[in-house]
Amino acid sequence: MTPAAAPTVTMGIDLAAQARDTAVCLLAWPHAAPPELLMLGRGVSAEGAAFDDEWLVGTATGRRLEHPGEVTKVGIDDPFGWPVPFLDALAAHRDGPVWPTTEEGSTAALRHRETDRVTQARNPSGRWPLSVSSDRIAVPAMRCAAILAEVARRYGVGAVVREGSGLCCEVYPDPALRIWTEDSEASLSKASYKRAENSGARVALLAAIQAELPIADPHGRLAMVEREDDYLDALLCALVARAAELGFTHAPTPAQRELARIEGWIHLPSAPLGELARTSGS
Repeated sequence: MTPAAAPTVTMGIDLAAQARDTAVCLLAWPHAAPPELLMLGRGVSAEGAAFDDEWLVGTATGRRLEHPGEVTKVGIDDPFGWPVPFLDALAAHRDGPVWPTTEEGSTAALRHRETDRVTQARNPSGRWPLSVSSDRIAVPAMRCAAILAEVARRYGVGAVVREGSGLCCEVYPDPALRIWTEDSEASLSKASYKRAENSGARVALLAAIQAELPIADPHGRLAMVEREDDYLDALLCALVARAAELGFTHAPTPAQRELARIEGWIHLPSAPLGELARTSGS
């Protein structure tokens, strides 16, 4: 009898500026079977290891002996780059008193990437992603850049192509969740699942996810999504990583690809959740 192939593993990282606020999810995808939750935590692993840069890079690029397979795709909730007009403005400003005009149209180009505009149009809530050049997300984005640089050093630059075709891809959990649950009773419309007061919404959303894609949870860790939205975001990052790996996300068009390789590209689902498991046996 031929031994069963080891499952592949997707990794989801809800990246924060500090290790203590970073959440991580690992999902195993066995052959012709539902996925299994291997890890879900924030700040530290079950073994007490801090989710610092070294731990994140080491887990993403190497096989962890306590897990059954290698990580084949990593979804990170953080921008992979900055808007090209913003980068150009900074480069010009470095050498002299040069800056674009401050009319609304020009500042919008400095604040938003092409993928932000595409994501806003696809987001059922209509919300914009946070601006990597003008919001607080710029701080964790610097950490993300350092992590991607170290992954590239170990695996090669192809692993961190910013449009997401390599090992790592950029993820935005909020619209991904809304897209996948839009037709369920737990649909959020314009409501939020963030913050403690929305714990009931997170429980309902998790049930909607499980109805479409049963996830084996031998240690009962999924219950933590009721306490903190970071846990749900990390899970979604791992799920979108799987979708991106299978080609079930919206990739940039040929006209958008060159810009996406500089600015980054948010991968949003293009297929139902259930497809992620059904394809595991093909």
